[in-house]
Formats: sequence, structure tokens, C-alpha cells
Amino acid sequence: MRKYLPILCLLPLVAGYAHAADSTITITGYLKDNACSVSVDSQDFTVDLLSNAAKQFKQVGAVTSAIPFKIVFDKCGSSATAVRVGYVGTSDSDNTTLLKIDAGTNAASGIGVQILDRDKTPIPLNAAQDSLKWTTLTAGQSNTLGFYARLMATRAPVMAGTVTATANFTLEFQ
Repeated sequence: MRKYLPILCLLPLVAGYAHAADSTITITGYLKDNACSVSVDSQDFTVDLLSNAAKQFKQVGAVTSAIPFKIVFDKCGSSATAVRVGYVGTSDSDNTTLLKIDAGTNAASGIGVQILDRDKTPIPLNAAQDSLKWTTLTAGQSNTLGFYARLMATRAPVMAGTVTATANFTLEFQ
């Protein structure tokens, strides 16, 4: 023990000193005016997919003509540059990228509703927001976004009946 005593006496001399000081962290940011107001006409509306013959769906993947619809933004903020639009709803059990036709005694079956962007590229239902593409907006003005909806066969045979389906759209602004 005596041979370790000199070493133990030197330890306080080489130990580091703890020093407390007041420190400040400043956090800054900026809130942008980058959102838009959805027009009243675009908040609750119906897209009429017209009358279609069940026999025109000869195979899975067959589609009807695409019917246009639009979402209008009345007032876009001065910093609004782009928006991602997604659609959320109950997906078809045979093709989960499509909107399911509501059940009922006279409901059609074997089909789902496909939603497309202005370039007629399919927008998968319930897609993660970050997987959706950005659409450019004009800041400080009204903007109109074009979309399409159509029926797609999900299984054969397609059974005739009423077609009703409901989706909500989601918006992410940049």
C-alpha cells in the first residue's frame, strides 16, 4: 500500500477541473405563408363516372374513359410554391391502389375507382405523402389542379350495379 501512496497523492494534481458557465442557445425560424384555401366548390363534390356497360370490362385492368375533375384553391399564400395531393379512402380488396365501391344491395362489384393526376398518371390510394409528386403553384393567386377518375376492373366477371365510392383528399404545401 505504501508504494501506491505517492501515486494517489499526485492524482488530484492531474485531474481535470469541472467548470460551470452560463450558456445560451438561441433558436430562430420563419413561418411562411405557403398554404392555400380550398374553394367552397372543391370541398364536397361528386364526380359522375357516367353509365358504363359491365360487359365492356372483358379482363382485369380494363378501364372506362377518364372523367376530369378539379380542385380549386381560392387564395394561395405569398410563399406557396407547390402542393402534394393525396387521396385517402377504403381500398379495393383486389387492387389496393383503387378506391373500393361502397357495398349495398344494388352495388356493382369487380371494379374500383382509379384517380389520376393531370397527366393521367395514377395516384395510388392511401399513398404515403412523401411518395407523391409536387405540383407547382402560383403564389398569391388562385390555382386550379386537374385530375381524372375512372373505373377499373379488379376481377372477372364485373357485376352491374350502382357505383358509389368516397375519398378525402390530403394536401401538403411547400
